[in-house]
Amino acid sequence: MKFKTLYLLIAGVWLVTGATAQTKKKSPLEYVNPHIGGIGHLLVATDPVVQLPQGLIRVCSNPWPEIYDRYLADKVFSFSLRDVVRYGRKTIPSWVMATTGNIEVAPEKIASNYDHDFETVTPYYSALLLEDYDINAEYTVTDKASYFRFTFPENSDSHILLGSNSKFSILSENTICGQETFGNRIFYFYAKFNKPFKSFGSWKDEVVFPQSNTQTGDNVGVYANFATAKGEQIEVKIGLSAENMDQAQKNLEKEIPEWNFEVVKNNAKNKWKESLDLFKVEGGTDAQLTKFYTALYFSEGGESQLDRMKLREEKLLEIAQKYAAVARKDLFPSVSSEGVMFQHGNITFITDIWLRGIRNFDINGAYQNMKAEFLESTKLPWRKGPSTELDSFYLKNGFFPALPLDKKEWVPEVHDFERRQSVTVTLQAAYESWCIAQIAKDLGKVSDYDHFIKHAHDYQNTFNVQTRFMAPKSANGKWIEPFNPILSGGQGGREYFAEMNSWIYTWYVSHDIQGLINLMGGKINFNSKLDSLFSEQYQIPKYNFLSQFPDQTGLIGNYAHGNEFSRQIPYLYNYSGSPWKTQKRVRDIMEIWYGTGPLGICGDEDSGLMSHWYICNAMGIYSDPMIPNYPVWLIGSPIFEKSTITLGNKKTFVIEAKNVSAQNKYVQSAILNGEPLNKPWFDHSILVKGGTLLLNMGPRPNKQWGSSPEAIPPSMSKAE
Repeated sequence: MKFKTLYLLIAGVWLVTGATAQTKKKSPLEYVNPHIGGIGHLLVATDPVVQLPQGLIRVCSNPWPEIYDRYLADKVFSFSLRDVVRYGRKTIPSWVMATTGNIEVAPEKIASNYDHDFETVTPYYSALLLEDYDINAEYTVTDKASYFRFTFPENSDSHILLGSNSKFSILSENTICGQETFGNRIFYFYAKFNKPFKSFGSWKDEVVFPQSNTQTGDNVGVYANFATAKGEQIEVKIGLSAENMDQAQKNLEKEIPEWNFEVVKNNAKNKWKESLDLFKVEGGTDAQLTKFYTALYFSEGGESQLDRMKLREEKLLEIAQKYAAVARKDLFPSVSSEGVMFQHGNITFITDIWLRGIRNFDINGAYQNMKAEFLESTKLPWRKGPSTELDSFYLKNGFFPALPLDKKEWVPEVHDFERRQSVTVTLQAAYESWCIAQIAKDLGKVSDYDHFIKHAHDYQNTFNVQTRFMAPKSANGKWIEPFNPILSGGQGGREYFAEMNSWIYTWYVSHDIQGLINLMGGKINFNSKLDSLFSEQYQIPKYNFLSQFPDQTGLIGNYAHGNEFSRQIPYLYNYSGSPWKTQKRVRDIMEIWYGTGPLGICGDEDSGLMSHWYICNAMGIYSDPMIPNYPVWLIGSPIFEKSTITLGNKKTFVIEAKNVSAQNKYVQSAILNGEPLNKPWFDHSILVKGGTLLLNMGPRPNKQWGSSPEAIPPSMSKAE
């Protein structure tokens, strides 16, 4: 009888808790945790910004002191009007803050203690208690405006401050305008208050000027004083424009015409709901769902993911036409390049959208831009400008020369810190040559095609067949010796590589993986070396290794998931007849190097690139946005039972993973749109048309699936 009673009791508890769990099912938006990544593994932490999907306005609290790992800060000194993340610390060109008591303006004096346990953080709205002032600060956004609500205690000396690195002025009893400078750009702010000021003042370099209504300089601001009752709310809405002040005012009046914080907040919430609903996943654990939908947030929402997956034409065409216009105006080609790292972004961008079927733009103008960029501007990292003697050497000899060990740098254009990065620059030039050759071929430019396709093989000039590593050569054509593929190249390997070592860049031949397999002596040698990458250790203590290579975080052996130019590597097994090894590796990476707490992102987010990798791989497919080449999607190992991508025009692409689980990570067979698929990839054109990919999963690898020579993804070279 006792056992029966106990059984009924347990059954009753199960029914109650089960029903409760069902009624408390979370929406995608409720899974988002903006604090993921708030502690950086070595370099940049994330910011829990409030913004609309792909919105211009990004609002965030600013910690004090300005520590690297912002989640660990005990104090907040302000809220950014336009959040800007830079490497290490934040750039805070303009901000707003609420205080009480004697007027202070220095960050260390206005900073207030706060507690994450008394904080709300979402993509569309955030709130925290400024404990030192007993002020509750809330903020939400539209596309081009922000809305702050400060709930004050009873105090005759309540204040709202606005600071800038450029200018602020008080226009009337409830209106303030200002601007900030960031690089070569100016941003304009137009702010309205819902209550007239009791009095006001300004400051410059932390010197206060009561009743002064304007200041200009690197460290200036204005403040408004109020007498507040307990619980009184003072609201500030601020329009932003990169054009002029009139446009900032128009943006504010158009997007927040009324004083209704809750309406603006709910509109922002609905925007995020719509955006996240573009990617619907089913199954998975709470942790996996949290990582997935937070990754969508960090990549600026579902719309951004569709853009990044090259499914939305409007914005892509706008950028393409901009590149084409540069050539038509006969401007110097490097105006189309931002001089970022070692890439010419216009070359890869135009090629990517062209090969993926987006054609409604001036391809001839864009091609001239690409060609001039490659032949006339420098390839030196972090530089813009005309070609140098090193670039001329490359065009003649097919490799970028490394600085000899016994020589000091004599080329003035070489960046003092970034150095030559000779091997990486050669590899990138070969890839960009392949890109230009694809457009030349389609445009019927035969001689151009022959020229650039020849340069597309230049990566072979940095491959040492004896060591089977990419390695540096001096101008005399001799290998730099001694050379260590783990440690050579100085800080970040920058003499020869970009931020990482030869173990990473040996695989950086995205347009010709088969050619790299041939260089290594075939699939067996290639797979063996690729296996070694994931187990090779550092030769020195790990803390010394990371001191030299701080970008090489998220380590598995010498593989570094924390940096964007390595994340295609796990998929190289798809090219070498062992896609089951890709399936295991991507599952490991998703589990090991993505988490649900402040340490949940193992490297620099870099505009959502780490999150993009997780989003795609959690669904089971991947195409690298940093080094796009052939328009294909590579198949990995999904963690969700079903993933639905809403493409628009009532089209969806669905990925079903039958019997998927933590153990069932290996693809046994695949069916694409009702037909058997015996290769670990498919064309991009299939995805954009909509359809269904069915993957049958199991606990042991099916080493025959996708392993035949006919199953490998496309490369420039053929198998030898």
